[in-house]
Amino acid sequence: MTKGSSAIEQQMNKLFKHTRAGSYATRNRYAKSCRSFIRFLDEHYHMKNLRNLQDKHIIAYVQYRQEQGISSKTIKNDLGAIRYMHDLLPNTKYELASNLELKQNYNVHLEKTVAVDGDRAWTEKEYTNMLQLLFEQSRTSKIAAITRDVIILERTMGLRVAEALCMRRSQAESALRTGIYQVQSEAKNGRWRQVPLSAEVKEMLMERLQKIERGERIFVSEGEKAHQIVNQIEKHLERYRGLVETAEGRQRRLNPKSEVKPLTFHGLRYNYVQERMAIEMNKGYTWNVAAQIVTREVGHNRIDVIKIYTNGK
Repeated sequence: MTKGSSAIEQQMNKLFKHTRAGSYATRNRYAKSCRSFIRFLDEHYHMKNLRNLQDKHIIAYVQYRQEQGISSKTIKNDLGAIRYMHDLLPNTKYELASNLELKQNYNVHLEKTVAVDGDRAWTEKEYTNMLQLLFEQSRTSKIAAITRDVIILERTMGLRVAEALCMRRSQAESALRTGIYQVQSEAKNGRWRQVPLSAEVKEMLMERLQKIERGERIFVSEGEKAHQIVNQIEKHLERYRGLVETAEGRQRRLNPKSEVKPLTFHGLRYNYVQERMAIEMNKGYTWNVAAQIVTREVGHNRIDVIKIYTNGK
């Protein structure tokens, strides 16, 4: 505990010290946002226990930040951090309203902050050619094999790179039994979510499980660090992506600044979202309903983020 800190700041520090939900960078960013909020609570409410946090405190803080001229995007990031902290608290007394509920129930208005910067999706030819290239390399390269399988997980299930690499045998086994993959505390925002198991991933996991002992992770061996493997597969993709890029793909990834976005793991999440939105809307759902379904699958909280992945459509 920090000497001279308030009771609620000590509580906050303890929460962030012991949680491993999300990446280190995310936790660090959230802690910074929450510390500013804690100081506000100290000054205006003299709060002694964070379990007493409720909507009135959130509303007052939003108004305070707006009066300071802070952008809606920054305020939304602050609210995400506060809800993350609140989720870590045991036995809280109140549920916190979502941004939509703040608007509908308390007339708290936060401007939309969607920034569309072009499409980053791969073409189908780029995807299949990259898989073929990595398949050939995987005969002699462990990193190539991991790169190939993470690409499949991103493209067919919308997982983030870190979420894929943190997969454990128990998660894989459960997904094979139920047909649903459970993203757990490795999620970027620390919130668990469920994603339908794709046929491609099912086949890949059945093969990999033959070589993985109980309690082990699928891609990261004992003694290895996940962030080091992330760095290695990202560099591997960067090294070979030029071999499979197509003129059609470069045109597709041309942004409003006339810059061509390269092939990235994140671009495959664009493919996943675009395909899933088309599937749900073909069922007769409105854009909003389809976006709610897909937003949950890719681990976001706001449906307007889907507009980024669909290039504003």
